[in-house]
Amino acid sequence: MKTPKTYILTVFTFIMVTFGFAQVKIGDNIDAIESTSILELESTNKVLVLTRLTNEQMMSITPLPGGMAYNIDTGCIHSYNGTNWVNLCNSDSRTFSFIDNEDGSFTINYGDENVFTSPNLTGPKGEKGDTGPEGPPGEDGLSQQEQIVIVASNGQTRFNTPAPIVDDKKISVYRNGIRIAFKTIDSTTIELENEIICYQNDNIRIVQIL
Repeated sequence: MKTPKTYILTVFTFIMVTFGFAQVKIGDNIDAIESTSILELESTNKVLVLTRLTNEQMMSITPLPGGMAYNIDTGCIHSYNGTNWVNLCNSDSRTFSFIDNEDGSFTINYGDENVFTSPNLTGPKGEKGDTGPEGPPGEDGLSQQEQIVIVASNGQTRFNTPAPIVDDKKISVYRNGIRIAFKTIDSTTIELENEIICYQNDNIRIVQIL
């Protein structure tokens, strides 16, 4: 006759083996599961609650890529991409496009209705323009772009621009490749909007059209 301990161990082993070789459906309608699912949750009055961590606790672990947690300090879900934790509340996927107009100018479309077209890049050279002797670019000559990549510290929100700010519409800021919002503090400093937080080793790229 099996003892209670042996019986419990047998049941537990059976459950683990079943989970190891089968799909799992939790909640309502457990007999129906999509063929491509390994785990499904279905309910009309219950939710999945992710691991809840402080920012310090979250930053102290390195999970597999795709790991997710709810950061109680930021009030957002974060996903680990294999290198950094990404705040999904700030996952604005817009990026700018660079278009050669084939007339010596180029156009940058920032994806948020902001469009900048450069002056003609083949402007006059020297005193006699394009046909004259080689010389420094004239006032209507080459437009320049400056950019800088900064490795952020945890909680950092202010960054220096590559050049003095003349028009903040000619500045784009990206965190880990995703464009983010900012405001101008002074002629050489920008600050990220209040809801945007940098974590240790985030890459901040500032692109500035001069």
